[in-house]
Amino acid sequence: MPSIDLTSLFAGQMEFASDRDWKSSDFNRLDYATDSDVYFLIDSFSDSPAVCAFIRCTSSGTFRLSLEGEYCLAKCAAGGWILKPYRVTDDFFWLPAPPMSRSLDQQGHILSHKPALVSGAEVSPKSVSLEFENTDTNVVDIVAWKLPEYLLADLQQLDHMERRSYFLWSSHTAYKIPADVYLHLVNGHVYENHEVWPKYWRVCSELDAYALYVTLSGLLRGTGKKIYELMRRQIVFSVVARQNSDGGWYHGEWTDEMESHYRLHAAGMLLLAAYFEEIQDPVVGEAIKRACAFAATRIDRINAGVWYLHDSLEETEETLKRYPFRYEISRALGKSPSNLMVLNTHLDTNVAMERCRRVTGDAEFSSLIESARETSVAVCAMKPAEWLYRPLFRAIGLTLLPPSAGAALPLPLRAIKRMTWKYIIPLLPRIKARFPRFVMPGGFIERDLAQHSFSVRYQPVNLMDLVRTRRIFGEEALDPLLEESFAFTQHSGIKERWKEFAGKEDDSLGFWAEALYHMCLLEDDRRYRAWLADAVIYLDDARLGLSPSLLGCNAEAVAPKLQTLCPRPSDPRLCVTNLSKSPQLLEYLVINPSREDVVLEWELAPVGPVEWLDSGDTRREEKRIMVPARGWVQGVTASQVEVER
Repeated sequence: MPSIDLTSLFAGQMEFASDRDWKSSDFNRLDYATDSDVYFLIDSFSDSPAVCAFIRCTSSGTFRLSLEGEYCLAKCAAGGWILKPYRVTDDFFWLPAPPMSRSLDQQGHILSHKPALVSGAEVSPKSVSLEFENTDTNVVDIVAWKLPEYLLADLQQLDHMERRSYFLWSSHTAYKIPADVYLHLVNGHVYENHEVWPKYWRVCSELDAYALYVTLSGLLRGTGKKIYELMRRQIVFSVVARQNSDGGWYHGEWTDEMESHYRLHAAGMLLLAAYFEEIQDPVVGEAIKRACAFAATRIDRINAGVWYLHDSLEETEETLKRYPFRYEISRALGKSPSNLMVLNTHLDTNVAMERCRRVTGDAEFSSLIESARETSVAVCAMKPAEWLYRPLFRAIGLTLLPPSAGAALPLPLRAIKRMTWKYIIPLLPRIKARFPRFVMPGGFIERDLAQHSFSVRYQPVNLMDLVRTRRIFGEEALDPLLEESFAFTQHSGIKERWKEFAGKEDDSLGFWAEALYHMCLLEDDRRYRAWLADAVIYLDDARLGLSPSLLGCNAEAVAPKLQTLCPRPSDPRLCVTNLSKSPQLLEYLVINPSREDVVLEWELAPVGPVEWLDSGDTRREEKRIMVPARGWVQGVTASQVEVER
């Protein structure tokens, strides 16, 4: 029977058949294997006595986990359980997740998972032990932290900001408490926390890793708790450790052949750029260099310039045959036939390339980035066949309405709506091949040129990527497009459609809030603040979680040296979005999703003096600020002086 003693494991007293040492100046991961089919990853930190172990048993039969000493088991406010010693000299242990039985394939996809079967337990004054049953095809995974008492206290005392839900960009699930990190961080790899179509297995995702990093950065700034820094570091170096030797990250979301999805790859670059900008770790710097070199070769050259591909299946017509969607073959705009021209991935990848160029100072790919920027502007400016697209998208606009509004249309319009989704929308790929266009009359933005699908869910993603492109490159030519498309999204009914399709489309509200956050940093227009407050109210109602950037610690938007903590109201019903650009340029929206007026009092006040305005832009002079039900107030520094980044 394989048996692991946690005391000996964390003390480094066990003998192993083999080991690999992977480290940086701030983080060390030891990779061990025993001769009894038990594997370990041991994460330690240069500035903390805390240690985290990932334990995986691959042999069938019974597996025993034991701990020397006398302990009591207690629930942890941060999730999971704590083993508290009776002797003050002994260590504390945190088990953030139950031991899990997982079925894996050779590529590391999680095919199924469930809590491991506990077959026995023993508690005595000398030790605590648990026995688990493992099947022939599964592995048993255990994660355990050894913690000093002060870190344990941080886990046991969570304020309401730490208990709030945060929307994760890749799996569209929510982070709620610290233990939720280990729904994603499995045996040293970051996975999505859901089953992915069409194979319905769990895949690794650098985009969820990036969302976790931004969330943990906000919680770290807001609380000062060291545990968030340690978990944040685990996320960073788990992404670095999973990087392939060619610089890429591979996922196998759609096939057995581990194709790479370049939006997820770009997220890995953005995560590492954020960490490197704050902490000049040479290991991370080298990983960024390899990742940029990988992305720079995953391109197509169209008439306007460089275009980044969406995934590795687009690289040839032969590999595209394994694509899980129908598509239209064309050479529109001089593209290769296998290039489906997915707009959001192209925009996101070039933002990631430019971020990496700026934080590292490496200009190797400057000309490629500039060419891709010019391409972005060119394709967004294309307006062919206005005579065709304008009436076409008036009709398509009827299909974007929520079901309740669609049902209330007059009979002739309901007939047009039905004919449009049944006959006209399926023709769009052929029309776009003949008249290539992304930005449609009225403000709807198409995701791609060639895929046989029409999705309203990518509207906020496209907006998010366009406003990020506008900001990082200073591309003023995008301003009219952004204004029209944001207004279209707010007023066309598409937002209400997302709400009515709860559980199917409402995750689009998470990206809508993210797009509005970036737009609020770019523009002072109060409309965008009002729309953001409305989005936050719905996200709170639906328990989808706030977008991580709303804590104010997305390094792409606000440099780490300029980031400020997100203040905390005393009343947990109030939500705060941190739109501050620096300690000298503070801005907060305090939003009340409840149906009762709430007095604004602080558990943790803003870092500087602010003046308060109501949603109508009227200054509030009273000492006690009341936030109206389903309403919001704005706090800003008295001197709105633009600070150079």
